[in-house]
Amino acid sequence: MKKISLILILISLFILFGCAESAYDPTDAPNSILLEKTSDALEISFPEPYPPDATLKFAGVGDNIMYNGTMRDAKSVAIEGGRKYNFAPIYENIRPIIEGADIAFINQETPMAGEKYGYDDYPHFNSPQDLAYDIIEAGFDIVNLATNHMLDAGSEGLKDTIEFWNTMPVTTIGGYLNEEDFNNIRVTKTEDISIAWLSFTYSTNGIRLKNGYDIVIPYENADTIREMVTKANEIADLVFVSMHWGSEYKFKPNQNQKNLASMMAGLGVDVIIGHHPHVLQPVEWVESPNGDGHRTLCVYSLGNIAAEQDHDYNLVGGIITFDIVRKKGEISIQNPILVPTVYYYNRSFYKNSIHLVKDFTDDMAKSIGLSYYGRSTTLDKLRSYVTNTISPEFLPEYTKEWN
Repeated sequence: MKKISLILILISLFILFGCAESAYDPTDAPNSILLEKTSDALEISFPEPYPPDATLKFAGVGDNIMYNGTMRDAKSVAIEGGRKYNFAPIYENIRPIIEGADIAFINQETPMAGEKYGYDDYPHFNSPQDLAYDIIEAGFDIVNLATNHMLDAGSEGLKDTIEFWNTMPVTTIGGYLNEEDFNNIRVTKTEDISIAWLSFTYSTNGIRLKNGYDIVIPYENADTIREMVTKANEIADLVFVSMHWGSEYKFKPNQNQKNLASMMAGLGVDVIIGHHPHVLQPVEWVESPNGDGHRTLCVYSLGNIAAEQDHDYNLVGGIITFDIVRKKGEISIQNPILVPTVYYYNRSFYKNSIHLVKDFTDDMAKSIGLSYYGRSTTLDKLRSYVTNTISPEFLPEYTKEWN
């Protein structure tokens, strides 16, 4: 039928050109078909087709925190190449998910200023730079630096952290050497789908940059968020925002989180990746307050992915996974699922490792090093932090057996 129609069009055009050529103007042709007469033939070109359909897999995790026990454990594991620390075993069990993703995000909670600053944990963290190699080896390629601990090693330590990460084959967000660097919004492009990455933190624990440093810390500020999201929308297909926000150890988002999420939905943000509370908080679709039909996937808090903290609820986190789908030129976020994880360490703070909750056993739960603090937990209790917080629509099928 299409061939017949095309023949009829060509016959009609031949008649037009042959009998009334002076009355025909090619610019009058419909926008859908461009007609151009040449000396030899009439050429017909059709509009460019949609870009080919594509699906990208995304995976993102929350707070990656290195405590002294974790660093000591990493130092005890032999590694080739002259490196002193080997953190790779920590991520081995989640590596298939992270490596299997086209885009993988991690919130690097602790600075990596270098050995000269000394390695330490709470309240002023500084982690070995060897950790970066193992994060990258595990498959992470988007690394967030904007956290309340980013100035723990001081202004010079933050500068050294940013400069170190800038030498790594990843996209780092949240730490900027100067105003020009801050305004140079990071954009990644995979399968011709571009994503602009923004990052903000609510605080730096009262520590401020010293005079003389041009570093820009992206503090959570509504006006700044509006300005940067507006710019990001102009240069990319999608806008993802990393938010270090919320109240520590609270399983529900506070009003400030909800207000900012609604504002960002209204600005057209596609995904919000939240962290800082050190526990899971809900996953939601946030509707735009403008009534334009836009909705934003908001993960209020992914909890900890790695942290030797002293309560069982701090050990439960999640990997947010979803598809970025382009179909007939339209791009959407689909199939969001939070895969629950649990962090393990023994009473001596060795054997640090992340596990999928579905593979965890009650015996493992009972042997977690919480006993050092006079505490204990069970598998059912760890599971309850997931099912009591995350809506079933965002959980894997197997979690239905946990209720």
